Amino acid sequence: MEHNRNQASPVVRRRFGGEIEVETLTGISRRTLQKDRLLNRHRFPWYKVGRKVLYDLDEVEAIIRRTAQGGAFVSPASQVPTR
Repeated sequence: MEHNRNQASPVVRRRFGGEIEVETLTGISRRTLQKDRLLNRHRFPWYKVGRKVLYDLDEVEAIIRRTAQGGAFVSPASQVPTR
């Protein structure tokens, strides 16, 4: 199988955000995220770039989906009848 150098490889871009974005996404306060890092509670993976702390937002969302408890309530009125 030949590899064509002119074909672009798919580029996967990761989204990064700070404590405020993770707080908005998860409802976990900035202070709790700071304590988690200080106490080595690895709730979400994070990266330190200079003085800035960044979280991989795609990974945060994936962790939330993996650790979800129960299910979403679906109103019977909103369900589409099957035939």
